[in-house]
Amino acid sequence: MTSIGITDREPASRRKFSLAWIWLSVAIALADMLVVVVTSVVLGATYYRFVLDSTPPLAGHLGEGITFALMLVIVSGLRGDYRRSALLDDVRWPLDLWVAWTIAFGAVIALMFLLKSSLDMSRGVASAVYVAGFGLLLVTHFIATRLVAALAASGRVRPRRVLLVTRTGASDAATAIAHDPTITASAFEVVALDDRADPVGDVVAIARDLQPDEILLSLPFQDAELIDRVADGLMVTPATIRLAPTGLSSRVFALSHEGVGGVVLARAPLDAWERMQKRAFDIVVATAGLIALAPLLVIVGILVRLDGRGPALFRQTRYGFNQTPFTVFKFRTMRVAEAGSDFTQATRDDPRITRLGRILRRTNVDELPQLLNVLMGDMSIVGPRPHPVALDDAFQSRIAHYTRRHIVKPGMTGWAQVHGLRGETDTDEKMRMRIEYDLVYVENWSLSLDIRIVLMTLFYGAAYRNAV
Repeated sequence: MTSIGITDREPASRRKFSLAWIWLSVAIALADMLVVVVTSVVLGATYYRFVLDSTPPLAGHLGEGITFALMLVIVSGLRGDYRRSALLDDVRWPLDLWVAWTIAFGAVIALMFLLKSSLDMSRGVASAVYVAGFGLLLVTHFIATRLVAALAASGRVRPRRVLLVTRTGASDAATAIAHDPTITASAFEVVALDDRADPVGDVVAIARDLQPDEILLSLPFQDAELIDRVADGLMVTPATIRLAPTGLSSRVFALSHEGVGGVVLARAPLDAWERMQKRAFDIVVATAGLIALAPLLVIVGILVRLDGRGPALFRQTRYGFNQTPFTVFKFRTMRVAEAGSDFTQATRDDPRITRLGRILRRTNVDELPQLLNVLMGDMSIVGPRPHPVALDDAFQSRIAHYTRRHIVKPGMTGWAQVHGLRGETDTDEKMRMRIEYDLVYVENWSLSLDIRIVLMTLFYGAAYRNAV
């Protein structure tokens, strides 16, 4: 197998200054908020001063502006208006902006009416903010989209990384396509498969190391067995997988700002904007949890030390996102600290578990130190529960798509856990059921699903079932 390497059109002097698309999206969202807040304050103050001849309630206008701005960003974010494809579509973005602004404005007015606070807002001010706000947003978005397009054309925006998998005989054509100057949205790693019996392991290793946004398979359609093996192996990577025609041409890549062409075989579970939403949710919940639970954490730590010899915290290596090892934190609940290949799963009435440990396990309190893992970025509040490495190694060859659970960060709680699929997995069937629920979560992620799982963890009895 031949790996030709990343196609990099940026001069070396520019590489360190390249920006990720998500930060441009964030900058535009912040600009939207600033425009709306300033518009609300200035127009409100002007209206009260010169039309009503009274002292402007600046604090009220500031609060209204912040509310309008937050609602606009939330609506635009949920609609995907800050994604790359939307920002660079000159036909789409003005209409998207008007729809998002109208929905946000209407939602805030309706909310104020329900809370009976709309009486404090002049209809004249509201009308002026809606009209002038949209006009100013059009101007700032026009400037922003032109700036984004210029940055992309100059190579100062980090391109999408694409892993292009083809056969050895087509590697020259693939390399030519990867260096095509008309394709500016993506950087390519070209991997040419040789005729060995099983090249899949090497392809997966390259994909794990590269962490591409998309994987494009340009393989002979008639070789369905090879396509199945390669695609099935790459399902463990957090990337969109596409199947392209074998006749390589620049038309294959569709010149789309969102991705390359081809038939989608598997989608990435979260795009950049969704990853930011999930990370923000994790930071807010973990920070609030650590602050609120600080007294409990201190008391439990002391009790663990008093209950038996050993540290208060138990540390163990587990697989995280993209099957990268990390150290997980838990309150120690056993008299032993097993790790690696010496690990033995806990069972009901396990003599290794301390008296206090049984209480901590059955109430999930032993998991609370993982709030630190969440803040460190190794875990998420919600996701597939991380297994000990020995357990992962034992089951990944026995259960199909087992390692696909690693294409999102592991979580403190998860869809499988809140349905009682936790505890000892002494049979393949028990683990298979858990993995099925994990994959349902991976394939159907949404922020509302994360919130639902958190609430179920707190208030749903099944979340504590089968704890040992």
